[in-house]
Amino acid sequence: METAGLITNFQDFAVHDGTGLRVLVFLKGCPLRCKWCQNPEAIHVEQDLMYHERLCKDCGKCFDVCDSSAIRKDKQKRVDRKKCIKCMKCADICPTGALARVGKWITVREVLEQFLEYKPFYDASDKGGVTISGGEPTYQPQFTAELVKQCKIAGLHTAIETCGYAEYAVIAEIAKNVDLMLFDVKHMNDGAHKKVTGVSNKNILKNLARLRKDFPDMEVVIRTPLIPDLNDTEENIRETGKFLASLGIGSWDVLPFNTLAVSKYNAMNRNWKYKKIDRQKDEYLHHLHKIANLYVPDVTIGGMR
Repeated sequence: METAGLITNFQDFAVHDGTGLRVLVFLKGCPLRCKWCQNPEAIHVEQDLMYHERLCKDCGKCFDVCDSSAIRKDKQKRVDRKKCIKCMKCADICPTGALARVGKWITVREVLEQFLEYKPFYDASDKGGVTISGGEPTYQPQFTAELVKQCKIAGLHTAIETCGYAEYAVIAEIAKNVDLMLFDVKHMNDGAHKKVTGVSNKNILKNLARLRKDFPDMEVVIRTPLIPDLNDTEENIRETGKFLASLGIGSWDVLPFNTLAVSKYNAMNRNWKYKKIDRQKDEYLHHLHKIANLYVPDVTIGGMR
């Protein structure tokens, strides 16, 4: 039986999630519960239903196929999430995509075939290739390990975005065939990390240290998503910088707060506490950049370039 994984989607021609021109695949499932999560549709390893009101033509076809009375007449709040059993009949019959299934089972071979279609573009760019993201790729360990292995065999430059929260053996098995690891360090204070992600940072930091020792030739870039009033403080940037310097890490992406996730939360009928929070001001971002640069030589604001 072929190895298969549950994904949300592909993203073509990405330029900030690894070197060169890339194609991204987003896997479902994540062990963290970050309060600011940018991809709520990728948290669970199961299919989800999204509703895009702007696409709805109010044709009524979804009413006819729903066996659980989960479709409301209220166009703004079309789906009763308490009644919905995620049978996806409404998504399958919706003519406009207003009701959409999120989550598709796909084999490693099928993903690789799609990746290879873009190989001429990868080869023409600086270390272009593929990036496996999520969710959290290590949450589907067999699928991710086999996918990066086959990418390596096919001669594709392969990157992985990870929160680092997994058994080290799982991360190491994947790392054997990874050219670039984009590794999140969200907060250096363990108590604060637990509060904002739901898990301790101790194993995350230990895993990063072991990766540096066991895979010295693998390129590692640290990523810190800056969340207002949670981790975008001078103290956290300094402490993170000191830790990264102790490991000899030379590249660090400091990522300004991203407000684009609000549309995803609306489509899942979920409240997002950050929907009225603004991106950090440029002056403050430059200030944090200067602090980070004291410890790590290559620091970017907003992702790899």
